[in-house]
Amino acid sequence: MKTPDFRKPWLLIAGFWFLCAAGLLAASLLTDAFTPGLAGDLYCAAVALFSPLALAAFGWDKWKAERDGRRIPEKRLLLLAFLGGWPGAVAGQQWFRHKTIKPVFRSILVAIAVLHLVAVGFVVYRSFGSA
Repeated sequence: MKTPDFRKPWLLIAGFWFLCAAGLLAASLLTDAFTPGLAGDLYCAAVALFSPLALAAFGWDKWKAERDGRRIPEKRLLLLAFLGGWPGAVAGQQWFRHKTIKPVFRSILVAIAVLHLVAVGFVVYRSFGSA
């Protein structure tokens, strides 16, 4: 029996989240149409900044792993994800097929992504609930 492939949905969610964050940040900074406030701007900026860094870090670490070079510590990869780069980290993990076998690392990365999604969902819910 073939196991389902969860790479594509995670990759789509991560890409969509990154594009939304970058677009909302641009809309907030360039127009008055969208104003999430300072916290929203900072979060969008963190996602827009740390996602490409996390994606590059996963690619670099995979490249170094294949060549027995000096690796990026797992704690640093997870820190990039936690600081807002989780879309890039998830995309990098799936795209480069890197760190997909380690269950603890994978679980922590999924927990970070879910934490971000829940936190943003809660903030959006609260902002619409008080309006």
